Amino acid sequence: MDANEEGKLSKDELKGPIKNDFATIDTDEDGFLSLEELKNAPKPKRGKKQ
Repeated sequence: MDANEEGKLSKDELKGPIKNDFATIDTDEDGFLSLEELKNAPKPKRGKKQ
């Protein structure tokens, strides 16, 4: 996902649930997601199977 290979992810590099929850995951509010922030990110909730 790290298109520019800088070791962190910007919102523009993301898709899906991670992008939608970017502000929650970006705990230091620097506008990027570090590996540590991704490790500590809440897991996306799955829909109920019927």
